[in-house]
Order: sequence, then structure tokens, then C-alpha cells
Amino acid sequence: MHFITWWQSIVLGLAQGLTEFIPVSSSAHLNILHWIFGQNRNLTYDVLVSIGTTIALAWYFRKDWKELLFDPSHRLMRNLILLSCVPAAIAGLLLRHLEDTFPLFTDTRFNAIMLAVAGLVLWLSDVVGSNRRQLDKVTWIDALLIGGSQAFALIPGVSRSGSTITAGLLLGLKREDAARFSFLMSLPITLGATVFEMRDVVKHGVLNGAGASPGVLLLGIIVSAVAGFWAIDFLLKYLKTRSVAVFAIWRLVVAFLVLAILPRFVSTEAANHVEPVAKTPVSQTHSVHP
Repeated sequence: MHFITWWQSIVLGLAQGLTEFIPVSSSAHLNILHWIFGQNRNLTYDVLVSIGTTIALAWYFRKDWKELLFDPSHRLMRNLILLSCVPAAIAGLLLRHLEDTFPLFTDTRFNAIMLAVAGLVLWLSDVVGSNRRQLDKVTWIDALLIGGSQAFALIPGVSRSGSTITAGLLLGLKREDAARFSFLMSLPITLGATVFEMRDVVKHGVLNGAGASPGVLLLGIIVSAVAGFWAIDFLLKYLKTRSVAVFAIWRLVVAFLVLAILPRFVSTEAANHVEPVAKTPVSQTHSVHP
């Protein structure tokens, strides 16, 4: 049997918090880390730890959402954000079982390829985008296109923040405004997705299949919340004066490591297995290594 330890929970929480908002794909990084740790990917644990990043997102933008909800002068932006959630919600409902239908999605080698491909597209969007339009110039067509781009994030390695920032840059938004709109629109859809996914978790028992003790799980949630808050603040400030090139480079480096270097030291068996959400009792969670 293999249970997630306290130090692994810290590492996984950091990965979730940082890569949920920095456009490098949290799902791919969690897949890769589970693989390195000799574990099947544990979706129950990943869903529960993502609660931390949802808390970070809500807390960081609490003042923005207060204005969006109660200040009439922000009504248009609120409506655009809610509109952007519609295509994402539809895609999420229709395609939520992709990982079950296509086991390739949990293969770390496929994740690495998608990290590289999406990284190149992110870099290209920064090169060809005008980087001139401000947040108050977003139209309803922009909102639908940016919201619809989240469908690509269902593929591990693409990234929700990466796909929406890429779309914003291609539409000519300034880098920091593309990121801010991405984060604002992510709160409603993230809350909805968390509630939706938690139904299975609660139905089968919150800790069933989590592969971690309550304390270790709580540690991961706290770490992801703190790391997520820092990541949001960092990215918004960073993009005011710098391009997204460093994140594209990071994606390429990680992809190279996964495809060419790490397989020499890590078994490839875990790269193709995933534990479904809240359906495997803790007593049955296991490592791929005896």
C-alpha cells in the first residue's frame, strides 16, 4: 500500500497552488508528481486539494467580486464574466468523462507533449497579440471566445489559465488584463466544478480513495491555498512588465525531462493509471511498486 505522506502532500499542494494560476497546467504537473512518487494519479486527493486554490481565488478577488455583484457601474463586466462561463460549463458537462474515455489523457508522456504544444501556442499568442486592449474593452464576443477556450483545458497539459490567457492575448488584450479576466471568470466556473465533483466525493465518503490521513490532506489544502494566493499576485505583477515566454520555456523543459530524462529513473507503469474520484477505499490505494 502507498499512502500520501506529509512531505508529498506539501509538494502536491505547492504544485496545485502554483500551477493552477501560473499558465503551466496543474493537472499535468500533478500527474507527473504522482508518477514520480510511484503512485497512480489520485483524483480524489487532487479534487480535495484544489479546494485550497478555490479559497485563494475567492479571497484574492473578494473586493473585485463585491464591486461586480453590488456596484451598478460594474454590471457590464459582471455580465461578461458570467457569459464567459456558459461555454465552459457546457463543455465541462459534456466532456467531463474524457479521462475515463481516453486513458491517454493520464499518460505522463502525452501530458508532456501537450505541455510543449500548449507552451508554444502560448508563446506565439504573446508574439502576435497587440498587447494594447484593456479590460474595459472586452466585448461579449471576446467573453464567449475566452470562455470557450477553457474546453481545451480538459486536456491535461493545456491549462485553464493558459488557454484563457492565450485566447485573451490573441484577441489583443494586455497581458495583465488577459490574466485578470482569466482569474475573474474562473471563480464561478471553479466553484461550480468543485461543487459538482464533490458530490461523488461526499457520496462515497470524503476520505475514501484520498490515500491520505485527514491531517495530511488538510496540510495539502492549506499549502495549495497559500501557494495559490502568492501565484495570483505574482503573475498579475509579473505580466505588467514581462512576457509569458518564461512559462513557455518552463513547459518545454518539463516536457523534455518527462520524455527524455525521468524515464531512466522512474518506472513508466504509473504513467498510465488513474484512481477514479472517491470510488477506491483508502485500504485499496497502492503504489505501482511492491
